[in-house]
Parts: sequence; C-alpha cells; structure tokens
Amino acid sequence: MINGLILTGGRSTRMGKDKSLLNYHGKPQREYLTELLKPYCETVFWSVNAEQARDLAGANQPIIIDVYDLVSPLNGILSAFQTDPSASWLVVACDMPLLTTLSIDALLANRAPDKMATVFYDSDGQLPEPLLGIYESAFGPIIQRAFAQGAVSPRQLLRQNDVQIIPVPDRRELTNVNDPEARAALKQRS
Repeated sequence: MINGLILTGGRSTRMGKDKSLLNYHGKPQREYLTELLKPYCETVFWSVNAEQARDLAGANQPIIIDVYDLVSPLNGILSAFQTDPSASWLVVACDMPLLTTLSIDALLANRAPDKMATVFYDSDGQLPEPLLGIYESAFGPIIQRAFAQGAVSPRQLLRQNDVQIIPVPDRRELTNVNDPEARAALKQRS
C-alpha cells in the first residue's frame, strides 16, 4: 500500500506566507498536489505543523501533525511512519509547483520495493532529491533510529542507505519555489 504525503508543515519564513496555500493552478498548491496524487495512493495526507492543524480543525482532509520539534522535512516523514509504519509513502514537498504526473509515473515505473526508497537525482543530477520520492515501509525504523542518534537530513539518510536513484524525466518539475523572488521568476517564465 502507498499513501501520499504532502509536506506542508514548514514555517515558510522566506516566502512570508504558507507555501501550501499559494495558487499556481487555480487552487491552493496543497489541493492541486492532493488531486495529483490521489490516483496513485490509498490515502493522501497533508503533513502539517500544530498551527496549521488548528486552522484545519473540522476540514475533510486527512492530516498528520508533526510529532517532533524539528525544523526539517524529516519531521513530516517521521510522523508519517509513526502514523502508519506498514505503509510506503509517496512524499511530495508543497513547494514544487511544476510537478506533474510525468514525474510520479516515472517514480512508480522505476520503484524498487526491495530498496529503502526510490527517488530522483536532484536538479543538479548529483544527489538524491529527498522531497519527491517513495519511502518504503522498511525505511521507517531506519529513519527513526538515525533520528534518535541525531540525524535530521533526509538527503543524508538517503545517501547512507540502499536506495534507488533515477534520473528525473524533466528537471523543471523539481523546481522549488521558496521565496517571493523565485515565485515572481516562475510567473515571468509562464
């Protein structure tokens, strides 16, 4: 079983507003990504911080509240495995507005369930991209142990374990928009 996990729990300090609420496709980004992942996943969850959880009280959307006091995407991934350790997780960061089914299809077509994760090479083609990938259920306990020993970087954990790393079909889909300047530049390119 694969669940979707949209990482929305960051503080968005550089952007100055919640990146998951930005509109690139006629709706908030978190809703666009939810619709994108639904055909591939049993359930799609939003990974949220405590403040976002308060704002979403009563919403008809499955959420996973960050469990740890940790400013890292690892918080959402750890919290997801704590919620359902038997699931594999298709993880997507909310700040990738150019993501389409092209990349999701490539991930699933190249998925290696016998590895800890299947991810793309980053936009430089050198390192694993931790914010778009499939984290297999077997990786949950490994991540948990590494975190208990002080690890906080999902990229570092991917580099230290047996993972499948594949080329991304279109590097533009990995574009992260983290600040107003990057958002303005993206709008100018459109």
